[in-house]
Amino acid sequence: MNPMLKLLTRRSFAASRTRNLMAVLAIALTALLFTSVATIGLGAMESMTLTMQVQKGSKSDGDFRNMTAQQYEALGQADFVAEYGLRMPVGFLENTTRHNVELDVMDETEAELLFCNPSHGSMPQAANEVVASDAALEDLGSQAEVGATVTIQFTARGQTYTLDMVVSGWYEATNDQVSTMVVGTAFRDAYPDLFQNTFATDREMVGTYWSDIVATSTVGLQDAMDDWARSVGGDPEDASAANSLPAVVNTVTNPTPSLPVLAMGAALVLLFIFCGYLLIYNVFDIAVIQDIRRYGLYRTIGMSRKQVRRLINRQALWLACIGIPLGLLLGFFVGRAALPQVMGVLAVSYQNIAVNVTPHPLIFVAAAVLAALTVFLSTRKPARVAANIPPIEAFRFVEGEAGKRKTRKSAESASLSRLAWSNLGRNKRRTAFIMVSMMLCVVLLNSAGVAAGSVDVEKQVSYSIRTDFAVVNAASVNGQEGFTRRDQGLSQDLMAAIDAQSGVEGASAVYKNTQEDSNVTYDIPVDLEKADVDANGDPIVYTAKDGFILKTGDDGRPMCNVYGLEESALARMNLQEGETDAHALYQKMEQGEGVVVGTLADFGTAEIDERLDMAEVGDTITVYKNGEPILDLPILAKAAINGDDQEIGFTSNGPVEVGGDGLYLYLPTSVYTQIYDEPTVYKYSFNVAEDQQEAMTDFLENYVNNVDPSVAYASAQSAREAAQGTQTTIRLVGNLLGIIFGVAGVLNLINTLVTTILIRRHEFATMQSIGMTRRQLRSMLVHEGLFYALGGCLLGLVFSVVLAFTLVQGLTSAIWYFTFHFTLLPALVACVVLLVVAALVPVWALRQFHRGSIVEQLRIAE
Repeated sequence: MNPMLKLLTRRSFAASRTRNLMAVLAIALTALLFTSVATIGLGAMESMTLTMQVQKGSKSDGDFRNMTAQQYEALGQADFVAEYGLRMPVGFLENTTRHNVELDVMDETEAELLFCNPSHGSMPQAANEVVASDAALEDLGSQAEVGATVTIQFTARGQTYTLDMVVSGWYEATNDQVSTMVVGTAFRDAYPDLFQNTFATDREMVGTYWSDIVATSTVGLQDAMDDWARSVGGDPEDASAANSLPAVVNTVTNPTPSLPVLAMGAALVLLFIFCGYLLIYNVFDIAVIQDIRRYGLYRTIGMSRKQVRRLINRQALWLACIGIPLGLLLGFFVGRAALPQVMGVLAVSYQNIAVNVTPHPLIFVAAAVLAALTVFLSTRKPARVAANIPPIEAFRFVEGEAGKRKTRKSAESASLSRLAWSNLGRNKRRTAFIMVSMMLCVVLLNSAGVAAGSVDVEKQVSYSIRTDFAVVNAASVNGQEGFTRRDQGLSQDLMAAIDAQSGVEGASAVYKNTQEDSNVTYDIPVDLEKADVDANGDPIVYTAKDGFILKTGDDGRPMCNVYGLEESALARMNLQEGETDAHALYQKMEQGEGVVVGTLADFGTAEIDERLDMAEVGDTITVYKNGEPILDLPILAKAAINGDDQEIGFTSNGPVEVGGDGLYLYLPTSVYTQIYDEPTVYKYSFNVAEDQQEAMTDFLENYVNNVDPSVAYASAQSAREAAQGTQTTIRLVGNLLGIIFGVAGVLNLINTLVTTILIRRHEFATMQSIGMTRRQLRSMLVHEGLFYALGGCLLGLVFSVVLAFTLVQGLTSAIWYFTFHFTLLPALVACVVLLVVAALVPVWALRQFHRGSIVEQLRIAE
């Protein structure tokens, strides 16, 4: 660029302060939009990956299992392995109360990959040293302190070990339900008999070598792992083979790309580019029109079209260098602040959500490139217009005169509103851009409002709990364990203490069979295919339909998941087929005339899920005890069951461990207690008067923390608060995007009206010279602003309705805890705000940029 052009560019840039401010705001807002959404999107992906890794307990690329010592040593020679650790499973500790603790031999690499490396202290060196989580040590009655002693108890190879260990290090638990206690190779060497590898003969895990790996490349990783397993004599496919050597890729660390997610991301990018284009294009389009005479002057003194384009593009580059970094910085912090709220949505289905976002270079590079692309696209036409207009026309240019305009005769007087409406036609493209910007604001705010209003709080509450409170053993709220043993039953003292509290209503004890009740089995009307054992060695049988797995008892028949309950509990269930009158049904059941079968309900509709339906009303179920038939029970009714009918909330591991996939059988308490030798209460459900609920919460908190730590409870209020948190999150994210688009629309409006005043000063002065008052001029501009807003609002209302009943309804129908609820209230509120702003902006702009007498205005225009 020659020196004179550089000088003109600098001086032109310095003279356009208002344009520069608007352009920087527009570019910064565009960069902020890209950066904040990229930060939220990548942060959410990173946080969900970390959360799932923590829940899985591994951040490796994959792992090998059941290896021999020789196979483990050979793993170090594999060309696809960059890093690998050592793990030798021992088993779960038996002397814990609420927290599950798995005992494993590990080296430092494995501990790092499995989130159990010590944050305090060091890895164990001696045979009696351990590393454990703070939650594990607290549950075992010790302290999270280096040098503390802790007693552990576990059973392996039929022998129970009780050992006193010393804490060499500890870490903060990443999961409130389960964690790993680590011992070193010195522990393995101290117990050689325990760590003999006999897996090929007795399937005993103790003594086998496991290893999590970090791969040099994840492309074709599964094939590489399978090939290596075969090369060392293992079988990666047949889990029942004596030489079974599973090679498992960690799909959490290496997920398969989702086409719908990619498509949604692409749609958002295009939407944001469009939003930025609307804003930045308008700024430069108006700036070119405002300075059109200056460009004409440049052309008359010899500047070429190419040089004019270079001048405008260079100024755009300078503005982008200011606006993009500002937007990147603000966008990152906006996204970082919003991410925890976004992740709150996932807490409905995932517990212990980890929120993690780092200033990844990809976020800034991608956002900067997209913002720069938007600036480039937005300035192309304004630069071309400035370069191509002839110098003479530039000096005579008045916006709206170019092109043919239809004239028509009318007997009506020229009102201020008609003048304002006519002014909108001066630049139809700009008018459309302003209206579309405002429309997007209205549509996004209303879509977020519809989505948030469609969160069905009571549906979530009713799925997880049917009463105000439910008290269970802590195992029931532990997704790794569940209610499976008689010693996990609730005591009579606890139930009596609850009954003694004020306001308790409709309390009922619910009984449940356990793994120890294997002498009671059921002959069910389901075709059974073959008997086998599961991964734990427990006997199971497969169904012919869809391969459901049923746990079997002593005589080889299914144990089922069997419940004994009072009439009040039955009345709360969702009876859908057969006898649906709870009172009449319970009377028949008490007479031994039948049973209720439960089938898991579809989350969204609460109807019986046909895929899981294995029995029909009228079928007969025969009860066997000690191998002998004792009772025939016809199926009187079928119920669509939820989490509360299975176990509690969203955890159902107990029923899976006891009865497998079903059937779920519900008996009256009197019949249940006759069938089972040691009936065990697994849950105590009750309602509480509204004015006593806070007192009951305090009582249960004190009982759980100070009286009996093995007890846990759930409440409808806590479930309700979690669901309401989802609403808040959706509103926050949707409103954030809507406000950004709204600000873009308002900035366009401000820029347009300010420029209108500046480039039409001669016109306004002329109108005032023939009698128009300043008040009338202000009224005309207010009408003009209102017409812009009305156009955007009307379009917004129309598209809000269309999108609500298409896109939003389709998305909400795919998520079970949503029930579509249409509303236009957010759109109407947004419209009111936009109309008020559109009325105030002209008043402010006229006061700031149209000063002085009529003569002075005419002189400025000249």
